[in-house]
Amino acid sequence: MLSHPYTVFRVRLAHRALLQFAASLQSSLEILLFIAGPGLLGLLAAIALPSLYAATLAWPAAIGLILAQALATAAPVWLLRKRLLPADVARWLLPLPLAPALRWRADAAVAAILVGPLALAYLVSIGVWLQQWPAWLRPVLSAGLAATAASLLLTWAGATLILAARGRAPAPTRRRRQPAATSGYSAGAARPRLPLLWHRLFWLPFWRGENPVGMRQSLLCLAAAGAAALWLWHPAPIPAAVLGIATSAGLTLLTDRGDKAVREQIAMLRPVLAAWPLETRRLERLACALSLLPAMALLLLFGAALATSPAGHSHKVAALYLGAAALAQCAIVALPGLPARARVALVTISILLLTAIGSELWN
Repeated sequence: MLSHPYTVFRVRLAHRALLQFAASLQSSLEILLFIAGPGLLGLLAAIALPSLYAATLAWPAAIGLILAQALATAAPVWLLRKRLLPADVARWLLPLPLAPALRWRADAAVAAILVGPLALAYLVSIGVWLQQWPAWLRPVLSAGLAATAASLLLTWAGATLILAARGRAPAPTRRRRQPAATSGYSAGAARPRLPLLWHRLFWLPFWRGENPVGMRQSLLCLAAAGAAALWLWHPAPIPAAVLGIATSAGLTLLTDRGDKAVREQIAMLRPVLAAWPLETRRLERLACALSLLPAMALLLLFGAALATSPAGHSHKVAALYLGAAALAQCAIVALPGLPARARVALVTISILLLTAIGSELWN
């Protein structure tokens, strides 16, 4: 029953989590919508293409394509699972006398909230393809619509399973024996080195518990690397300008989000570090500088690939793009006191400038 208090509680919890998630991404969404608005609309129009095209393939390939699409569209639910059902709420719900069927219905209701916008996007995409009416779609329209519906149902089922697994009791783990507590700053003890402190206070917290920063930055880094690799290859079906925008946006957002996470961690640690007998400013500068490392490493790899690539490109434009990209990353980290709107403007201008320079790379 969808009117059961437990189901209502889970649905309201999901609504609040999604609103908080949208608020946390507001600045990034503003940048993406401003820069890649037409591209995002094109992506929305093509979202149903895999399942429609699957109807033209033999059944093993068609099933594989539908499953891959369902897996890709269910992946955001896995990334949001900690927001949709926080760990403390999950522990509180475990001992409640709730029937398993009721728990499943609540998980399915929350999954439906997430799949609803996807269903709307499928309808828009199918409408675009019906208006275009390509020759390959005409004989397989019914099968393509059935494949799209099957992909949507599989996404819903996968999202429900993810949420159900989130609410299960965790497997028991053996507690390791903790060493005797000792003061790291006793009279005869050496002070820990800055890299060790950075690893303990900045790197590890981004991967522990409910903190999504480590996974988010890893996905941004992979997305930027993939866009840069495709831009270097620039296959014919994908316009080089789109790949240039994706690469520039990926690199800039990677540094922007990483620097923001580090600044928030610094603000949280300052009251504690103020009582420590060490120079915290050096540690903070080190943490901020290391937030540049992923984007700078990608720029170095991209520059090395351009230097050894036989494809015809302008070496002057390549050097200008790499230099401008490095300066943009440094500006984002070196200007921490900017207001929120000014920071959005800085990131947007950086992406637009890099896109304008990169558009001449292959000319």
